Amino acid sequence: MNLVKAVALVIVGAILGYSFSLTVKVNNDDRFICDDVIIENTALPNKISDFNVQSNTNDKEVTLQIDCPAVTSNLKAIVADDDVQTQEYLDLVDDYQVLERKYAKSRSKISSLNHQLNELDGSETTDEEMEDLAPEPFKSFLSSFRGKTRNDIYDFHKQDDDLDWGYNTQNYISDFIQTHYNGSSVELISVICKQPYCEILVIEKEEDAWKNIMKEIRQQPWWKFSSTTSSSNNMSTYIFLSM
Repeated sequence: MNLVKAVALVIVGAILGYSFSLTVKVNNDDRFICDDVIIENTALPNKISDFNVQSNTNDKEVTLQIDCPAVTSNLKAIVADDDVQTQEYLDLVDDYQVLERKYAKSRSKISSLNHQLNELDGSETTDEEMEDLAPEPFKSFLSSFRGKTRNDIYDFHKQDDDLDWGYNTQNYISDFIQTHYNGSSVELISVICKQPYCEILVIEKEEDAWKNIMKEIRQQPWWKFSSTTSSSNNMSTYIFLSM
């Protein structure tokens, strides 16, 4: 009779004890369930102090004495905290992108205003001198420029060839255009580069082909130009770039 009571007490004690703690032996790649919460064993070592967990480890297995309510409560708190931090990060990314777009618009506006001011400057270079710098149908483009832009283009053509930066950069540009998937849809008439300027003359055979090329060429690591002056008529485009 005493033996039966002892066995019954052991069983009752085990059942009651389960509600407060749980002893689990798991392999290093396994997981266990604590109060319906699935817990990855590999996630526990860095969090043991938070979970009221006592552990004994060896090379093959991990023995954990776990306070289930504490583990569950702490895991839920960690998940909630991670969610808050993730949302804060996403909010900061959105704010940064908004500021970046505003900054780009401001730079574009400043560049446009500077260009307008430069156009007001005088120039001694005649229309005939400008038109002599390029073949048809680009002559009228050059003679339409005024002020500092006209002077910069004219001086650019009077400079000696740039066999270092200029040679490399014009090769980058021409190679990119000719090997682009829209390359066969444009005719590259000329590319000349002399630091810190480049001039591109191109005739577009298909609509939007040149637009697609320019969109992608600006993403290249060697593309360092900060200012673009262009003029076009029908399918012909003249571009003058500066760093």
